[in-house]
Parts: sequence; C-alpha cells; structure tokens
Amino acid sequence: MSRPFKDGLDYFELDCQLDDKIRMIQAEFGLIGFAVVVKLFQKIYGGCGYYSEWNDDILFLFMLENGLDRERTNLIQEIVRACIRRNLFSEDLFNRYGILTSSGIQRRYLNAVARRDKVELKKEYLLVNVAHKTVNADINSINVNINSINADINSQSREEKSREKKSREEERKEEKSREEESREGSSADAPLPKRPLTASRVIEERGFVPELESALKKWVKYKSEMHQGYKETGLKTLLTRAGNEAAAYGAEAVITIIEDSISNGYKGITWDRIRKHQRTSQPGTQSHVENRLSMVKQWTEKNSEF
Repeated sequence: MSRPFKDGLDYFELDCQLDDKIRMIQAEFGLIGFAVVVKLFQKIYGGCGYYSEWNDDILFLFMLENGLDRERTNLIQEIVRACIRRNLFSEDLFNRYGILTSSGIQRRYLNAVARRDKVELKKEYLLVNVAHKTVNADINSINVNINSINADINSQSREEKSREKKSREEERKEEKSREEESREGSSADAPLPKRPLTASRVIEERGFVPELESALKKWVKYKSEMHQGYKETGLKTLLTRAGNEAAAYGAEAVITIIEDSISNGYKGITWDRIRKHQRTSQPGTQSHVENRLSMVKQWTEKNSEF
C-alpha cells in the first residue's frame, strides 16, 4: 500500500535577523503582532504548504486553536490586513481567491519538497516559475510532478541551503524589477524619469502610523533647516531606532520625545528620556487595543482604499 500523499511541511526556517516587514508589524502591534505572523506561517507551511485560505470560519478556528477570545477578533484581522499592506502576503491573490501566500513562501516550500516524487499545486495560485525551481517539472492545469533527486542527506542539506540563499536573492531582484517597472511610463521607448528617493518617501514606505510618520518628517525638516540633513544610511538608522522605540514604549512616547527635542533646539533626539513618556498600556491589553483600533480607524478614513 502506497504512503498517503502529504502537502505540508513538518518544519520551516525562521531567520534570526527578521525581515523589515515583520519588524514593522511588531512595531505597530507589539509582540502579539509578531506571534500572529509566526502562527500564520505555521498554518501555511504545515497545511497546504504554500498557501492558506483565510475567511471568517478559518479566523474562528485560528483563534480557537491559539486560545484567543472573541474580543481579539478585530485585532487579528487588523494584523492580517497590515501583513497584506506590507506585502508579507500577496494582496492580489487575497482579493481574488481569499488566500494568504507570497512568492517567498512558495519558493521556500518548493525548495523544501524538491525530493518529493509528486507535488500538487494550483496553477492560478502560483507567483513563481516552477520550471526554474524544480528538476524535470511538468505543469498542467492543477498538478506539478517533481522527479526526486538521488542524493545523500548531507548533500541535500547543503544544496537546500544554497537554493534558499539563491531564492532570496532572486526574490529581491524580482521586487526591485517590479518597483522599476511600476515607475516606467506607458511607452517602452520613452520611459518617464523615476521618482526621486526623498526623505519623505523613505519615511512613508516604512508604514508608520500617520501621527508618527508626521513627527518624523517634522524632525527631518528641522534637521535640514539646521543644515544637518540626513544621508541615506543615517535616515534608515533613525527610522529603525524609531520603530524599535515605538515597539517598546509606544508611538505616542516617540512622538512626544521628538517634539520635545525640536522645541528645546536639541541636535539629536533624546532617546534616553523616552521612559518618562512611556505609555501606560502595553501591547495586548484592552486599552492598548482600543487605542490602536482608534488610530487605525482614523487612518482608514483618510485612505478610502483601506
């Protein structure tokens, strides 16, 4: 009797150095945001392997399996929407099919199952070119058959690590290519000039809450007026520090310390004083959730697409 067909994985890799997208989720929602992302990855890799459906029924089961009460329903949905907004999951496939997946998830899944004789994939869900990731792959409307490779376990482990590294490099190249294509004009012969990389644009791409984004722009303008403008590396360091401090003490505390530093004419932000302005509610408490939902509601009213 043949062994039953298996879709998912028994384990998946989680880098020690987290992607900025995940770090921003943690900065916005605290440790509960990070925990939800990891649990979603577990559901995807352990279930279908490269995607998971997401609807009200699955949300209910997700909360039940993880010991969450109904009061957290809106918070979990906000975290999922933030993951989609920050491209942790494909917005296009979520809107069309109601699934959570990404090109990175699919690449890592295909690398992990490269030795399997057969892997079933839904063609309409694919964000990667399977022919480039497998050996002797045959694609029809729904199935992908993958021939196993004759290799010992140690050799396979080294090859998987090498493929994982290459897949991440290719993913970064594809993302960069998509960004460049989105800035091009309608005519291939005469493309429009790329939008300049300004400090305001770098801040906006980090996805801070509107109030914190405004405060950071104000600080950068203040430094520029003092003829101490930021270069690219210094600006990224500032934004990373601001995100970390917001995760630890709350966006309100970061905004207050920035405004204090400006009003007192300081050359730098007095991060060591941020404890004095630390929020009274911590991530995961009821008051924190209410404050966060209130901020999300205000932001949503200004951005009709969300």
